[in-house]
Amino acid sequence: MSDNTPMTVREWIAAARRFLGAASIDAADLEAQLLAAHVLLVDRPWLLAHPDEPFPELAGESVLARRLAHEPLAYILGQREFYGRRFAVGPGVLIPRHETELLVECALDWFREGTDRRTVLDLGTGSGCIAVTLKLELPRLEVFASDVSPRALELASRNASDLSAEVCLLESDCFENLLGRQFDAIVTNPPYIGEREQLPAEVTQFEPHAALFAGPTGMEFYERLAGEASAHLVAGGSLFMEVGYRQANAVAELFRDTGWNVLGVVKDIAGIDRVVICAPGFIA
Repeated sequence: MSDNTPMTVREWIAAARRFLGAASIDAADLEAQLLAAHVLLVDRPWLLAHPDEPFPELAGESVLARRLAHEPLAYILGQREFYGRRFAVGPGVLIPRHETELLVECALDWFREGTDRRTVLDLGTGSGCIAVTLKLELPRLEVFASDVSPRALELASRNASDLSAEVCLLESDCFENLLGRQFDAIVTNPPYIGEREQLPAEVTQFEPHAALFAGPTGMEFYERLAGEASAHLVAGGSLFMEVGYRQANAVAELFRDTGWNVLGVVKDIAGIDRVVICAPGFIA
């Protein structure tokens, strides 16, 4: 990126911004700053206050090359913010999305409405961001988190420890290792993408396939939930599910057809139906 003259922080950020922009990466200026801060182990305000400090160009080129290859920024930085907290993330574990914060909010509202409701399962916990957030926002909850991936459980355990959240972690493929366990609520952001759906390269090439793709239609995991989840809810319990774009109606219809009561469909800030809430039992 330069000749033999050492680059300054300002110069490296400007050059990185040009490369990122040319690669059609959104928010190129912000990402250039975040990468620079990551290399220097400082925060962004420090960069603004020290623009003429020398920059370790070799280390910068290494992280920039990773981003230009469309490796997710969160994997490079090793963290992602969720619900105002920083969660460790890494390859093999789905990166938390801000849309999923709505799923957490819906579950928290439901628990606050009934003070006798205490147990919750985060099914397919990934980084543990849902389970840890539920526990920290409402400490009276007894929070369980399951995942089929040992790597995900390892990272979820780290996040729970780092953020001082008491969460019981369980290895299970859906409900296979949860026989006999029941909860007041089950919260899940399951794989819901169809195999033929086109996604950005940084998603398909780097994030775990099993956490994204449910099968040919994208409805396969919901079908499994509709058939199995009611056995793991106590009387009066509820199931909270994140759904993909344009999936809410199909998911709601599936659950109605299999004997569930659809309690509500909640839109996200963009007006997209994002969360479907159900309870076992036929609609009266």
